[in-house]
Amino acid sequence: MTFNDQMRRAFETLTTRLHDEIARQVQTVVDELAASADAQRDEAVADAQAERDRAVAEAHAERDQAVADAHAERDQAVADAQADRDRAIADVKAERDQAVAAALAEQSAAVATAPPAASTDHEANGAASTQVLDAIRAIDEAHTLSGILDALVHSAASGVNPAAVLLVRDGGYSCWRSIGFDPPFERGQSVEVPEGAPVMPIAIGGQAVAVLYTGTQSSELHSQHAAVEILVRHAARCLESVTAFKAARGALANGAGNAAGSADEASTDEDAAARRYARLLVSEIKLYHESDVMAGRRERNLASRLGGEIARARVLYEQRVPAPIRQHADYFHDELVRTLANGDPALLELRT
Repeated sequence: MTFNDQMRRAFETLTTRLHDEIARQVQTVVDELAASADAQRDEAVADAQAERDRAVAEAHAERDQAVADAHAERDQAVADAQADRDRAIADVKAERDQAVAAALAEQSAAVATAPPAASTDHEANGAASTQVLDAIRAIDEAHTLSGILDALVHSAASGVNPAAVLLVRDGGYSCWRSIGFDPPFERGQSVEVPEGAPVMPIAIGGQAVAVLYTGTQSSELHSQHAAVEILVRHAARCLESVTAFKAARGALANGAGNAAGSADEASTDEDAAARRYARLLVSEIKLYHESDVMAGRRERNLASRLGGEIARARVLYEQRVPAPIRQHADYFHDELVRTLANGDPALLELRT
């Protein structure tokens, strides 16, 4: 082997070793860079996880605070409504007690000024007073509008028979419930009341929505007139109380829904009052004309069947709700569609 061959072989060996060393050093650097990148990635992931956890915790805290605020507002509204209802009930009971006291005083004065009578007369007066109190208790125990009217009919019929509650409709009367009439009146039947017949109006908010009608002649009714009038007046106050409480409860339900939902759904006090009044007017139509509402839905002619009642309620609504409120939203029509038409506005269209 020549010297040149030896030098070439030595150079090739050195080159191979140098190449391997460079490759090893490069791999070491690559491994260090990869480890550094993994460490930075893990640190970034940890930071992102921590930031996300902080954001989630803040969102939960804000949600819990919003829920707590909504619950607090709801509880306050419920407490206010409960207080209003209690005051209304207390007022009704005070009026009832005052009316009962006046009736008892009137009976006592009549007994005192009347000629001496047998002990059976005194017992009869006591029995009549007890009967009035029992009737008032029965009306108080009824917690719905229909229950109050039914209790009034039963209570009145126990003193004067026959008796019926007739709903005021289009200048006439339709039967709600009757006892003792022959033939009996059917629910929703139009009733012709003879001129001069004994009727006592049942008023809500100063407007007669029904009457108590008896078939007894005035001379026969005279002895029971005071007791029956007490029952009628007390039933009217109870109807007003229940109607007001239902309107307040409906407003509370809307308020709770608005508190839990988007703030964009909140409305002004005037809008809320207009919605409550529209709900009250339409609810009265549905209550006192239930059979017509059901038939109108079935035959799809609500507008023609209840046109007079809807027009009367519309006039009351426009008299009370300011024009600016009526111009930007027709809450009365919305309530007609929701309550009477069961969500179908086509039922309120006039059919030709």
